[in-house]
Parts: sequence; C-alpha cells; structure tokens
Amino acid sequence: MLGGSFNPPHLGHVHNSEVAMKYLGLDAVWWLVTPGNPLKSKVGLPNVIDRMNSCRQLVQNPRIIISDLESNLGTTRTVETLPLIQKNFPSTEFVWLAGTEIAHEFHKWYRWQDLIRMIPFAFVGRPTQYGVVRNTVFHNDSSLSHHVLHHGGRPILDKGHIYWIFSEPLNPQSSTLLRAQKTRFAPEPSKV
Repeated sequence: MLGGSFNPPHLGHVHNSEVAMKYLGLDAVWWLVTPGNPLKSKVGLPNVIDRMNSCRQLVQNPRIIISDLESNLGTTRTVETLPLIQKNFPSTEFVWLAGTEIAHEFHKWYRWQDLIRMIPFAFVGRPTQYGVVRNTVFHNDSSLSHHVLHHGGRPILDKGHIYWIFSEPLNPQSSTLLRAQKTRFAPEPSKV
C-alpha cells in the first residue's frame, strides 16, 4: 500500500511502486488516495475523485490499483485505516510503502508507535540529505529488524520488519515541487 494525497500524482510514485514490486515480489501496489493528509493543509487540495482520475491517467501498469478506501471507510489516519483493510482482506499480506523522506518525518504520524507493530514497512530511496535516513524513529527502535535489499526477490514480510531499497536510480519528482512549479509558472491574471 502506498498512501498519499497524490496532489498531483507523478512518475516518482510509479517508480516507487514498480521498484517495490520488483524488490519485494509484490503482486500489486494499492495507491490509497487519502481524503486529506492530517499533516498537510487542505487549502487548494482537489477532491478525491479528481486526484484518482489524475492517478488513472498517469498509471499504465495494471498492477498499480488506484483506490479511495479511506473515503469509503470514513478514516483519515493510517492507524485507523489499516486494521479495517486487514479485516476486510484477511488473506492478503500487506506492506506499507513510502519514499525515504517519509521515514524521516514518520515520528509526526498519529500513533506511529502502534503502526510499526501492525505492518511491515518498505522505503524506496529518494533524494534526501546525506545521513537523514539513519536518523529516524525506525533506527532508534532496537526491536525492529532492518533489511537492506540489493536485488529483487520475495522476502518474508513480517510485522516489525523494515525494508530499505537503495539499489535503484533515485527519482527526484515530488508533488511539492510540482505544485510549486505550477504556481511559479501560472499565467498572470489578465487586467481589464
């Protein structure tokens, strides 16, 4: 599962999904298009349907599934969403997928200590400052088992395990940068 606002979706999301499928042996990656990230402003956030349509226009890989499960479940926080998904799909193995920039800010997530006990996490390398990845709540918790994956395969995806994938080229695209570029290059309103 790759959760996010997808405002806008971009090829970095596709890259992370395809890298995770390769290195973790995943059958699919579900993009959970959230109604709104509690850590980000909702000002100017397009509605879920528009963002899902943008995702569908971008994604060519049939193994990437676009979903609005959080909207359907009435949840906004991962710690609330995850148990409901696991209950509704009891025979499915899940792993939470994100870029390494999320690992650095994970301590801001609501009930993050509970989350790391509920599901394995996998982080795909993203352009970040040197040393940022080593300074995370994941590395400060000695009960977690860390695995750096160097090639594709199908590791056992257990709770309490963190998978790090750095062996692929880094994709620099980010929704934040794309929104900033759109704002910077937006045409000036005409004056009458």
